[in-house]
Amino acid sequence: MTAPQERRPSMRGGISLRNAAVWVLAGALAWLPARCPGAGFTLDAPLVVTEMAVEPQAPPAGWTSNGLLRADGFEGARLVLVSTQRQSRLLSQGFVSACDPNVSFDGLRLVFAGKKDPGSRWRIWEMGIDGENVKAISPENQDARQPIHACTLFTLESPEPWFTIVYSAREGAELGPPGGPKANLYSIKLNGRELRRLTFNPWHNSDPFQMWDGRVIYAGERQALEPGGAPGRVGLHAIHVEGADMEFYGGGQGGRIQHMPCATERGQVVFVEAAAGRWDGAGQLAGVHESRPHLTYRRLTDDPAWVYLHPSPWKDSLLLVARRPAKGAGVWEAGVFDTETRRFETVFASPGRHVAQAVSVRPRPRPDGHSTVVDPKYDTGIFYGLNCYDADAALGPHLRTGMVKRVRFIEGILPSAGGAPSKAGSETLATARRLVGEAPVEADGSFNVETPADTPLLVQTLDERGLALATCGWVWVKPREKRGCIGCHEDPERIPENEYVLALRRPSNRLALPPDQRRTVTFRDDIAPLLKEHCATADCHGGPDTPLAMPLTAAPPSEESLRRTYQALLAPRDGSNPEEGKYVDAGRARTSWLIWQVFGADTSRPWDRKPGTAASAARKTTPMPPAGKGKPLRAEDLRTLAQWIDLGAPYDFPQGSGKPKLAQNP
Repeated sequence: MTAPQERRPSMRGGISLRNAAVWVLAGALAWLPARCPGAGFTLDAPLVVTEMAVEPQAPPAGWTSNGLLRADGFEGARLVLVSTQRQSRLLSQGFVSACDPNVSFDGLRLVFAGKKDPGSRWRIWEMGIDGENVKAISPENQDARQPIHACTLFTLESPEPWFTIVYSAREGAELGPPGGPKANLYSIKLNGRELRRLTFNPWHNSDPFQMWDGRVIYAGERQALEPGGAPGRVGLHAIHVEGADMEFYGGGQGGRIQHMPCATERGQVVFVEAAAGRWDGAGQLAGVHESRPHLTYRRLTDDPAWVYLHPSPWKDSLLLVARRPAKGAGVWEAGVFDTETRRFETVFASPGRHVAQAVSVRPRPRPDGHSTVVDPKYDTGIFYGLNCYDADAALGPHLRTGMVKRVRFIEGILPSAGGAPSKAGSETLATARRLVGEAPVEADGSFNVETPADTPLLVQTLDERGLALATCGWVWVKPREKRGCIGCHEDPERIPENEYVLALRRPSNRLALPPDQRRTVTFRDDIAPLLKEHCATADCHGGPDTPLAMPLTAAPPSEESLRRTYQALLAPRDGSNPEEGKYVDAGRARTSWLIWQVFGADTSRPWDRKPGTAASAARKTTPMPPAGKGKPLRAEDLRTLAQWIDLGAPYDFPQGSGKPKLAQNP
């Protein structure tokens, strides 16, 4: 098999076409002078930079300071080519906005995000480094940003490998938040064909960068999956170029916001980080080494007077990066940062404009090509675990063989255009959730499941009562992919013992019901009828003299009565921790007092007993309903109640999210 070659420079009279293109630009086009404080630095290759008009530095409308994501607008920005003599020339003629430049491996072409008209969406475009031969690549129904040239991809059946670009995009008829589509990574050929979605995290994903080994490092947003869980953050993740084998990258060390990753030639993965979200995404520089990304975190800058944006590789240990004063007046300037000496030197600044997103116009090694078994003709993949008892420091000491009985897979469904998010306690669910199904866990802690492909999945391990012991996600499998994990939140840098586990000695448990047959559990459709039948009687919670009023005695209950009951169940226990409900901890049934009452026992676990939490304080547990005051709940009713809470305790399935016509138990 012969790999296709990129357009290589030919030699004519001792001058390569690559260098000739730059000389033509220098001689035939009008270059503009620029202020360049970094005259001591040798600029031995041209740059492409993004310039923006200097305007009052204020967050765009709709951005909130408690968010994790940057606004990252770049409206009205333009692309400029900077010569080695530090003169500039406009590249993005004909675009009202252009940004996110990325140079091809041979140094001759450029992909970027651009808008032709003020009201249009961002699309991915390609042009020559001279600004000619402009063509659109991404489809019109996407809002597309941050493209990168990617390595070759091939399968055993493909006649030859193919080149792609990877970029971040949202798609749909209506893209505006809240509740709209979130950004994910996509790949597409340069001819605009074979569009593929790579990531299936239902939160935002951005800033792809491809490493020398072919893996794509990117920034992914994560939110707490259980009450009291780690707070939301934007952290580094990695996938292969076809979207398989997603993994966390960087170990969660450092700031809560980590984005804009890149890597030096010496293996240092550098990113911008901050303790809290900023509308422009600015922060300090930090890094990990690719050899041990979970254990090698270090801060590279720590001067509160300056903030940084958009690092990109230059050569050796050097990066191109934008810097500006953290407070007061000042503009973004492009400079070179040495990750070893930690020195910064400005190399290009433009009078009256911000300068950012500097990239080098030079040939660079193409990352390793990647072979894949992923095949879009399939609609499932295999997900297996080697040992659920091989867990992190919080769970591991408390798990005992036989404690984990089953594993539950939960599908996340992005709302379609105009669909409203569903509120569960203090958390606004970005997705509706429904059950894919449950499968047994073997005596050695292993499981082996066939699940829907290209689907956001939460994974929960269950005890003998069907209560979730822990929740992991969001994860996914690609079509025909087989992916596994060592255990439950295990050390990601560990290599497991070579063992033929029990679950792999038999066919996978198939959990692949059609989407319209996957079970949903909501308060309106499933829980309110149970409470009406078993709890909301006149002499119990349906009466006026009860701490937990359930006005559900009418047939049928009014919308107001349903809402009042739901709000009473999910009301916070006190003002100190709104994630913990007085009766229901949305997303965690085992610590919910409602579950304790109907199960007749405290079902919390040692890893839940943290100071100040509901599970740590003594709460009276009385089996419900009391003897002679209502019908006891059946086993399947208890299971439904636990599932509802573990799924986030949604009030209803969000409109426009494709509610199943048929709901059935997995």
